[in-house]
Amino acid sequence: MNIENIGHRFTEIVNTPEWKKLQEKYNKCSDIYVLGHGGNMGVADHTAVDMTRLSNGTKNAMCPGSCVVATSLINDTDFTQWMVAWLQQRTSTRTNGQMKKSLVYGISSSGTSKDVIKALQWASDNGMETCLLTAKPIKEEIKGLTQVLLGVDYYHTAECLSLLLQYQLTHGSGKECPPIGQNSPEDLEKLNWNKGVREHSYPDEQINLGIDFDKVIHKCSKGFYDGTVYDDPIEGTEEALKKLSSKYTLICYTAKAKPDRGLVNGKTGTELVWEWLKKQKFDKYISKVTSEKPRAVAYIDDKAVRFTDWDSCFNDLKDLNII
Repeated sequence: MNIENIGHRFTEIVNTPEWKKLQEKYNKCSDIYVLGHGGNMGVADHTAVDMTRLSNGTKNAMCPGSCVVATSLINDTDFTQWMVAWLQQRTSTRTNGQMKKSLVYGISSSGTSKDVIKALQWASDNGMETCLLTAKPIKEEIKGLTQVLLGVDYYHTAECLSLLLQYQLTHGSGKECPPIGQNSPEDLEKLNWNKGVREHSYPDEQINLGIDFDKVIHKCSKGFYDGTVYDDPIEGTEEALKKLSSKYTLICYTAKAKPDRGLVNGKTGTELVWEWLKKQKFDKYISKVTSEKPRAVAYIDDKAVRFTDWDSCFNDLKDLNII
């Protein structure tokens, strides 16, 4: 299945001016009205729940996700107007000041969802902030609309990206998305860094250990070669991983996992690394394979030059014939 290099697209999107504008709108608004069409209604409903849950009381997000609500309003109006009717009901007691701190957050893969577009137009006309996540730009001009283009061709990629991006909004508002199994209110309170000063900004800076893949785990005796993971493990790797994983969460980082790397034999570099780890029975020790340097207590890397001060660093670089 073609997932259109979703990790790379995610990184590109969150570095656009449009995304930065959306993040600003999200951060200042307390009421979020999330609207989606078709499969994106499920994404929108999920989005509203987690925006509220992860905000620790700073966001009130809602979505007309019930079939009772949808069918009732469609029957009372028509299909293109039912989301407008829902917004009218939800905001009937809101003051002008509250409307200005409200965001209508639309999701539409095709950019042709008339019910979502009309709701965005109504919101704009009534002084609300508006945004739209869409794979294809809409034709309608809506004043003040921030349109974030996903730039993908498949519905499945667009829907998955839309869900990932709502978590980025949470992260960008100063909250944190919890690891699996750490999503109770008490855990969220501990994770949110803006609640007070901590010795470490992230708990995983004390529980993760970053390990380079090539020439630390995998011999990589011929370098990049044909792009595959072709070699044997470094001697002693299994014993080392077993011992280290008993105390730390091991994160494997490698340039092979970079999202802009082309497929090799129809597989991503991340897939190839995981296949090799499973073949060697190392996968039970590794928590994650990533192209990014993870937050960690330490890094094990064959190319690392330990820094204490610049004089010592330059001496080490000279010894390695780097400078």
